Amino acid sequence: MLNTFFPVFPVNVIFFGKSHVFKSFFTFSRLYIIPSHIMKGKIKIEDYSIKDIIDYRSLSWPNSRDFLFLTEIPMKFEADFVRPDYYCFGMISQGQLEMNINGRFYNLSPNTIMIYRPGQLWKVARLEEGTKGNFILFTKRFLDSLNENIFSLKRYSFLSHGIQSAIELNKVDYETIKKLFAEIFSIFSHLSEPSWEPVARNLTSALIYECDNVLSSYINAGEVVSNREDELFVKFKQLLAVHFKIDRKPDFYASQLCITAHHMYTVIKKKSGKTPSQLIGEEVMREAKYQVMYSLASFAAISSDLNFSDPFTFSKYFKKNAGCSPLQFRKHGVNQDK
Repeated sequence: MLNTFFPVFPVNVIFFGKSHVFKSFFTFSRLYIIPSHIMKGKIKIEDYSIKDIIDYRSLSWPNSRDFLFLTEIPMKFEADFVRPDYYCFGMISQGQLEMNINGRFYNLSPNTIMIYRPGQLWKVARLEEGTKGNFILFTKRFLDSLNENIFSLKRYSFLSHGIQSAIELNKVDYETIKKLFAEIFSIFSHLSEPSWEPVARNLTSALIYECDNVLSSYINAGEVVSNREDELFVKFKQLLAVHFKIDRKPDFYASQLCITAHHMYTVIKKKSGKTPSQLIGEEVMREAKYQVMYSLASFAAISSDLNFSDPFTFSKYFKKNAGCSPLQFRKHGVNQDK
């Protein structure tokens, strides 16, 4: 069952007294005033989560606190500025929605895709009754368990900070993205309980990649706001995808990144919650399990392909990480895959 609410934000402007200094923004031929104390961060606004959205509206959504999708936009919104800790993107299919994003107005129409990101301030300025659309909400944490996701493999995308929050599409691109949403949301609405989360996670990743392919021509890389740690993490994941069969030593990757092994360890641990050795091991085991389970290759051939010194060493490594031997894994499959 699809959810019927929209997680963006309030209708009324907040004033903190006549003595405050206000900062004004003039966008799309309208003047909007936001207290400078908010813009400068002097008034603390707590992060707003997907769980907060669910709780505020007393929604029946037990599936996840890191993922949500919706198809309708009601007229009720939170009463204050909100700073989400999750990503959201989508399009309206009919009606009109006018939003204030960090002090700038965006007048959304059915050919516009909207994106907001963690840390941005949002308000709804005007909503036409009967407005409908498709939107997906997810935390970075929701995708992190995927070995290859948009955040780990690409230096920037349409989800990156600095990219505009509303992108007006040409007719062809609008129809392409509209079709993507329709097809994937149709699957979302019919997922079975036991497997919905991994399927939803992979479908979300697929939707992001496909939308990014379409939106790449609208993105100016010079607008992206990133930092050195993000770039190092992405480069590490890219190197790992190419070299994991050849070298399993963290020092190799540090040398390729032209940084010390200690600095690489610190960055990777901070960005992923795992050590470089753990990520390397996960990549090796992912490939090893795939070849053991789905190929007809001998264990000696798999051992050689993954650059182990001999089949015995490979079997020992596999058993240590998978909890069973390659032979047991091939016989019992996913029952042994923990």
